[in-house]
Amino acid sequence: MSEICEKWVQKLDKHMIAECRKFALVFGKCPAHPQEIDQKLKNFTVFYLPPNTRSKLQPMDQGVIKNFKIHYRKRIVRKVITELENNQSMSKINLRESISEISKAWNYDVTDRTIRNSFVKARFFVSNENSASTEDEDDIPLEEL
Repeated sequence: MSEICEKWVQKLDKHMIAECRKFALVFGKCPAHPQEIDQKLKNFTVFYLPPNTRSKLQPMDQGVIKNFKIHYRKRIVRKVITELENNQSMSKINLRESISEISKAWNYDVTDRTIRNSFVKARFFVSNENSASTEDEDDIPLEEL
């Protein structure tokens, strides 16, 4: 698994070299993350998070995953309610439909603001002035579900 990630990062590094851009890449202690790849990269600096810091330091755990799951579930519940309102029998959701809803939830519902705020909440400093607020404005109220 780490070979796939390593090839992807190296390909991204070549793209960044071509665009004269430099980036920082933060890896957790996931077995799929390549170890000591930073020596092979030119325009990336790689940082590895210490073990057992996932819930406090990893930006995706600061609200992005929760927000994504809420949006996905909301889409599924809407589908079921629509079928019931149209007096249709409740069909099972197959893998293809599930993947489609996952894609829609990620691409249309999880906003840049949610991701930016998660990085700020994890104490990564984002150089965008609009990210000063760490409120989780994209949280969906329970009554909406």
